Amino acid sequence: MKDFLSTRFSEWRANAHRKQQRKANAGVTDVLGTVERVVDGTDGRIRLVSGYRSKLQDVIRSSLAFADELVEQIPGGIEVNRHTFVTDPYVNAYFANVSDMRTIFSHSSEIKDFMEGYGDNDATECCALLCMQMSEKTVLGMKLSGDILRKDVRQIAVNFSDHRIYSPAPREPETRQGLKQCLFDGLVTNALERITRMRLTNFQLNSELQILKSRQRRQQMTLRKSADPVVAAKHADTCRQLDQLEAELSKTPLATPQAAMEQVINVFKNPEDFVRLRKFSLRLNKMGILVGADTRQPCNHIKLTEVAIGEGAPRIVTLAKFPRSEILPPSSLSNTGNFSPGKAM
Repeated sequence: MKDFLSTRFSEWRANAHRKQQRKANAGVTDVLGTVERVVDGTDGRIRLVSGYRSKLQDVIRSSLAFADELVEQIPGGIEVNRHTFVTDPYVNAYFANVSDMRTIFSHSSEIKDFMEGYGDNDATECCALLCMQMSEKTVLGMKLSGDILRKDVRQIAVNFSDHRIYSPAPREPETRQGLKQCLFDGLVTNALERITRMRLTNFQLNSELQILKSRQRRQQMTLRKSADPVVAAKHADTCRQLDQLEAELSKTPLATPQAAMEQVINVFKNPEDFVRLRKFSLRLNKMGILVGADTRQPCNHIKLTEVAIGEGAPRIVTLAKFPRSEILPPSSLSNTGNFSPGKAM
């Protein structure tokens, strides 16, 4: 019996080891596949660099983990519908009224495509990323100070506008996965932009160099025939420009496959330079007026997540679940144009 148990335990341990190895191999395969997709999306010449896969896989793996961690920091989805506009402080803060809320979601081409791709029974609602711009504006209002109602009091009104909707999916986990992919694709695009900028800079500098050298040769030929002081002055200026340009070129990396790979590494090694997340909280009353912590008036304490991508303006983000039943019919949208309001002030 002891030998039997020992044999079965050894078999179990060997099977467990093989499963772990297959899982590890699958993870390596997935990362290497992602490496190839990154190379395809940036500069295929990177494959000319010896050992490019091993040089890229670690930074790409870490950026995948970064995307996972960042998306998981986005709070759980809020229910967005006519009922929660009254009961949920976030829905009440983000939209001016129920009509505006329904119009924003009904106007979304991504929501429309999602709903058309599923039957009524397959997806009664969708979960999507809701992005908004938040702004503050000083307004004059009324404030109760003790038993006295004061008028024309300066107050800060918080407004949410320019609503955008991304990555709709039947369930929240699928939306989060879509957001991770969007974030990762953004890193690829950022690396591509850097490589393109590097190539363009090299092209422009070398083109300018050729123009200056051609001008220099013409001026030298003219000076051999005649010591024209005007041409001599122009020649000296051309030589000065050439010296400056050659100095600039010496500091500019050549647009080689190695340089392209280094651009990719720089982006994926520091994804936090491309995407930044900040969390903060506000106290707002039903009219969207910012109130202090010592206030006695009814207010909502809302916690916000702000994301900034690249050089773009920061935007408030949240996951929103919107029911199919709230989608407005096409006839109701024909005259609304591109609608993305905030609270009326």
